This record gives sequence, structure tokens and C-alpha cells, in this order.
Amino acid sequence: MRRAALAAACAAGLSVGACAGSGPPGDLEPPDLFQWAQDQFDAGEYRRAAEGFLAYVLRDPLNPLVDSAQFLAAEGHLRAGDELDAVEEFRRMATSRPNSPLADDAQLGLCRAYLAASPRVSLSQEFTRRAIEECERLLQFFPTTPFRENAERLVADARAKLALKNYEIGRYYQDSRRLPQSAIVYFEIALAEEPSADVLPDLLWRLYQVYRRVGYETEAASIRERLLAEFPDSEEARSVVAEGGPPGDVSTPR
Repeated sequence: MRRAALAAACAAGLSVGACAGSGPPGDLEPPDLFQWAQDQFDAGEYRRAAEGFLAYVLRDPLNPLVDSAQFLAAEGHLRAGDELDAVEEFRRMATSRPNSPLADDAQLGLCRAYLAASPRVSLSQEFTRRAIEECERLLQFFPTTPFRENAERLVADARAKLALKNYEIGRYYQDSRRLPQSAIVYFEIALAEEPSADVLPDLLWRLYQVYRRVGYETEAASIRERLLAEFPDSEEARSVVAEGGPPGDVSTPR
């Protein structure tokens, strides 16, 4: 962990062996309970570690290590695949202890947890949008955070996922339903979401084609110029250069 508080947390308490039970032993004093949870975390037993850290928070709520315990509990849930439990614990820390030296860690964790909970593209992307909101909140309220690059990368990943969903919907309207106006709506949304470079050439090519089909020649020319400028060696660019059919021709290059 980055913070000195976490480094101190990892070294705190007395060394105890791991417990064979499913949860933290009930007879440990708080320092030993913290160490038990830390030992579980270090061993990759993240769900048990989270239980131990949360038990420590309840047992010794005024201890300076509480922030570290709360953060590690949330991180344990996230690593265990319990993303929504991680969201709850990261949010609790970010909102109730905004002056903690780990507050920006918790805010980034909230973004990470929402993005981890985001399902495949074909399903609702509400968690993806929430991930963007939480990362943007981090950048707003912690302008000097060393996590800026991490947050910006997560936002880019989340936006690319939203773009991919809208791109797929646009493809459906273009290819299966033959509804170019509806395809334009979703392709334009996808383009505004800053899609990944894997998707962008085909998205530009398809948008160019549907613009031409409905007679939006100015918009089509603009998209064509962008495709040729940004992806001159792509199959899509070669198709645009080589095509000689009428404006309504939407034959795919692949």
C-alpha cells in the first residue's frame, strides 16, 4: 500500500497464527485481531481478512489504525470478488472520514469497485457510469492526488466500455434493422464516449456510410477526413478510398 499509514498498519500488533475458523477469533485483543486480519490479507484470504478488519473497527473505533483497517476491509472485499461489499465499505470511508490520509485511496477504490462490478457490454452499464462519476469526484475533491493518472485511465476504460455498447447497438440498427437514422444516434453517442482504438476505425467507417445513406454529405465528408487522417493504413480507410459506388452503398470492408 502507498501510504505510510498502511505501512504502519502492516507492522502493527503482535504476531499471531492464522485461525482455522471461517471468521476472526472472538477472544483476540484488538492489536492481535488487527494482525490476524493482516495475516489473512497477506495470505490471500481476502474475505476472511475483510471480516477481521471490520471486527477490529467495531472493537477499537478510536484507534489511529481504524482508517487502515477500514480501507483494507474494503480492499479485501474487492480482491475477493465481492464488488458491491467493497463499494459499501469504500463509500463509508470516503464519506465519513474525508480528512483521512487514506480518503483519496478510498475514493479511487470506490471507482475501481464500481468498474469491477460492471457487467458485460450487453447488460446495463449503470455501474460503469457510476465508476466514471466516482473517479471524477476524486479528481474534483483531491486535485493534488497522486492517483490522478490512475483515475484518468479508469475513466478512459469506462468510457470505452460505454462507447462499445452504443457501437454494438448502432451496428444492430445498421446491419439487422436497416434503420440508418437510429444507427446514427448510437454511433454518434459512441463517438462522443471516446471509444478504444480497436473500435474507432470501424465506428468511423460505419458512421460515414450511414451519413451518406441518409444524405448527410457534409457530416460524411468530415468523418471520412478523420478516418483517413487518424487511420490511414486501416482496412476501413482503404475501403473508403477505393469505393466507387453510389452514396447509399454500405457494403462492409470486412
